[in-house]
Amino acid sequence: MKLDVQVSGKTVAQLYRERDEYVLKYLPDTHLADFVSLTMPVRDEPWRWPRDLHPFFRQNLPEGYLLNIIREEFGPLLDGTDLSLLAVVGGTGIGRVTVTPEGGKPGGEMAPLQIESLLKAENTTEHFASLVRRYARASISGVIPKFLAPEDTLDEALGAMGPLGKPTLRTHRHIIKGSDDSTPYLGFNEYYSMRVLQRLNVVPVARTRMSDDGRILVVERFDVDEQGMPTHGLEDACGLLGLPPHEKYATTTEKVLNATRAYLPPAQVRTQLKQFGWHVLTNYVVRNADCHAKNIALHYSRLGDVGFTPVYDIVTTQAYPRYANNPPGLSIDGRQTWAAGKALLRFFNARLGISPREYADMVDRLCESAVEVGTEVIEAAMNESRWRPLAKQMLHAWNEGMASLRDPKKSASFRGLDAAIAAAGFSDAEPPEQPRAVIGRSELMAPPRKQ
Repeated sequence: MKLDVQVSGKTVAQLYRERDEYVLKYLPDTHLADFVSLTMPVRDEPWRWPRDLHPFFRQNLPEGYLLNIIREEFGPLLDGTDLSLLAVVGGTGIGRVTVTPEGGKPGGEMAPLQIESLLKAENTTEHFASLVRRYARASISGVIPKFLAPEDTLDEALGAMGPLGKPTLRTHRHIIKGSDDSTPYLGFNEYYSMRVLQRLNVVPVARTRMSDDGRILVVERFDVDEQGMPTHGLEDACGLLGLPPHEKYATTTEKVLNATRAYLPPAQVRTQLKQFGWHVLTNYVVRNADCHAKNIALHYSRLGDVGFTPVYDIVTTQAYPRYANNPPGLSIDGRQTWAAGKALLRFFNARLGISPREYADMVDRLCESAVEVGTEVIEAAMNESRWRPLAKQMLHAWNEGMASLRDPKKSASFRGLDAAIAAAGFSDAEPPEQPRAVIGRSELMAPPRKQ
């Protein structure tokens, strides 16, 4: 099997398997600007990767929930290799690169989805599962239910283009993310967690909308224009490090920084490192344990225009008792703990060029924003009682996050969420769930003796 690889709709290379290697071979006379990946510039010699697909092509392969759906829907088309999986889903991927069977065209037809209707629907787990199955061809990674969907622009068209407009126009402009039983009201959680950084307006943050029931989050893609045409390439740090997606936690913040910084234009390094710093600090404030190497990425329109993507996928994971004991996804200075202490300050100073004074100012601003957004969370929960348990958990997590970062010398002037939590009548946070038994070890066995 051979696959065609397109950059912005133009076929520039072929991808195939040769013995125990995967091969990317650029077509003759391919322009240097039409590179497939930052790690694989245009050249005559093919790019080879042993045993598995090149990391760039694996970055958008579906995982977990979505992968199981695709296996059910397209089982006869899959031969067990990532190449056959890419042949099914690669035509609708994120970024400027698409992959199709030899001679095929990217962007297959999909029934349009009315975004406004989705935002107002009762998005039960079963309803969302049916939507995921319907749009299962979309190539997007992730272990929680989410999918790419073409937007039905009828609602916009009626308002902006006259009575009929272009109701048949279909574009891939959004990522739709849903909830499941282990992460209820994930849309609510992520919307307000992202807002802690977004309201400061200091770095680009992905634009989002939450459904009325709090279960769905609609994320506007930042790799396409208003017409849904790809404008940017996108590569996550996992692929840049040469890691397969399942090893997204098997690295460190320092290695992620080194892998991404190598491609930043010198004139933009300071600005981009500051953005990286805001991203890292926000995760500590809201207690997001799920920032791994796939949630930090670069995007670019050309080689001289490489930068970090708008910040995305920030969730207060500690709000869910099942995940409340999880440490940060990536270690810093050899420590994988929320009580990072001076290690975080040293990282900002030595690696990002951010002085202790500037670091302290960033912490203060994020904490103040968390307090302001915390009042919004309380107000929302007062208007919708089913969000109240999650809101309580989020605010306690943010309070802990802020307290672990603040300077003890300024504790007297520090404004946390204690008063707001008390005024809202919230009880203490629910305790974390106990870790599950280790496979192969009986819970009835005595603990090992201490040496």
